Amino acid sequence: MTDSSKRLKAAREKAGYASAKEAAEAMGISVPTYIQHENGIRNYPASRAQRYAKFFRTTPEFLLYNRLPKQASSVELGPQLLVIGKVEAGVWQLQADINKGFGQTFTGRPDINAPMKERFGLKVVGSGMDLVFPEGTILECLTYTQGQSLKQGQPVIIRRSMADGTCEQTVKEYFKDGEGIEWLLAKSSHPAFQAPLRLGREHGEEIEITAIVVASTRFW
Repeated sequence: MTDSSKRLKAAREKAGYASAKEAAEAMGISVPTYIQHENGIRNYPASRAQRYAKFFRTTPEFLLYNRLPKQASSVELGPQLLVIGKVEAGVWQLQADINKGFGQTFTGRPDINAPMKERFGLKVVGSGMDLVFPEGTILECLTYTQGQSLKQGQPVIIRRSMADGTCEQTVKEYFKDGEGIEWLLAKSSHPAFQAPLRLGREHGEEIEITAIVVASTRFW
């Protein structure tokens, strides 16, 4: 390995990516090419150093020449995460169509201790939860594990599935009542989306939690 490839690997690991393959796929670039750059088989040019540096929250000068900024930022930045789909109340689609046409990246929280493959973003479309998450908000999500403990009011991503294969993916707030029944509440200005939903199977549809929301951000 060359010195620049060692620094590239160190930057990738610090950003929270467990493998070169995982990082390359998150960036949307050729996996073999990135692996060759990280292993030192091929040198990477300045243009690639700029892209890698932006994604791993460092500088091209550090990757190429081991030069650190004169004034290091005191703010710890999280990893770059990928927006993989959307949440949109009232729209029923095949799951593959819901998570199609996205590729935007954003900076995730630095204090989340979870594998990168379980962290992703979803874009809010419409007014299904607009009193909390206005349209255009990017939700930072963690994959939900069945049986995982949830707090009252925890924002969660839910999927409502019909027998014909279509589904609706939305964001709600989790609530468990005094009888132990689990509900999903929408804080929406739109009357059509305000009715609470009961977790589980009801009226011919399956309602399940797929992810929890740990942060949100907006691009202006």
